[in-house]
Formats: sequence, C-alpha cells, structure tokens
Amino acid sequence: MYKKILVAYDRSEGGRTALDEGLCLARSLGSECGVLWVVPPVPYFFFDIGREIEMQQEREEAFLAEIGKDVESASRRWGHSATLIRKTGSPAFEIVRFAEEKGFELIVLGHSGHFGAWGRALGSVAARVSEEAACAVLIARVPRSAGEGAQAAVESRDKTRAMSVAEPPTTRDAPPAHS
Repeated sequence: MYKKILVAYDRSEGGRTALDEGLCLARSLGSECGVLWVVPPVPYFFFDIGREIEMQQEREEAFLAEIGKDVESASRRWGHSATLIRKTGSPAFEIVRFAEEKGFELIVLGHSGHFGAWGRALGSVAARVSEEAACAVLIARVPRSAGEGAQAAVESRDKTRAMSVAEPPTTRDAPPAHS
C-alpha cells in the first residue's frame, strides 16, 4: 500500500508518537521509512553576528545528534531501519516539498496538542501539511488515559455553558437611557 513513508520529527511528544507509528507501519508494510527534521531558518539579523550563527549551528548539530539517537532507538525497538534527513526552512512547506520530490506516499507527523484560539494563532504544521500534501497524511496524537480525555471534554463543556448562561444585567448595570 505505502512503499515510502516519511515521518516528520521534532522531538516533541507528538513527534515521538509519530516516529513510533511511522516505524510500526513501515515494518508492517515492508516500506522504506525516512525521518525528516526541518530546522527553521536563522533570522536575517543573525547574519551580521558571526558568533551567534556559529552558536546556532552548534545547537542544531547537538539537537540533530539527539534526533539521531531517537531514530536509532526507535528503529531498534520496531526492528525497522529509517533514514534521517535534515532540511532548513518552513517546516510545513519543507515536509510537503520533500515528500513530493522524493515520492513518499504517506506523511506521518505528530499533533501539537494546541487547539482553539491558541492553535489558530500559532498555526499548525500538521494542519498545513494535511491541506497541502498530495499524498496521504497521518496525524499521530499522543495517547491519553481514558479518563483524561473525558474529563477535559466535561470541563470544556462546563466552561462554555457557564459563559453562555451569564446572568442578565440588572438595571444598575444597564447603560444610561438616552433621551
């Protein structure tokens, strides 16, 4: 079904779930698996500060080494190898572009956990990828305990209900009448 699976990975909790799901699927289907880490570009004002660029590159190399360890560990755990790839740019754009260029048939990426106004304000790489990708997209959610999801839903419902059933204003709170 999917001969080439691309996992977008950033070491987040959702990313770790995506890595496990992607490797599990790849092993089950006998698919090739690539793991892509996209480094956001360095802001233009860093180009004049040589030491800052050097420090950023050192941090990126250290982070890439940690990602490499994560991929190696997950590969051993699932008994399936994966190739680690690093790109620089806008994460959503680079994930979609790389998948198309290399012929990946499935992109697996993690859910950020942001929702509502916060999620809309931040934007979501998963949402953008799912809208723009020409191939199938699997958004892996971090597993939660059964009670946790239900409890969050009840609390959210109660908060919404409390906001929508506000007491009507009293005459004391009413704006002055215009004559």
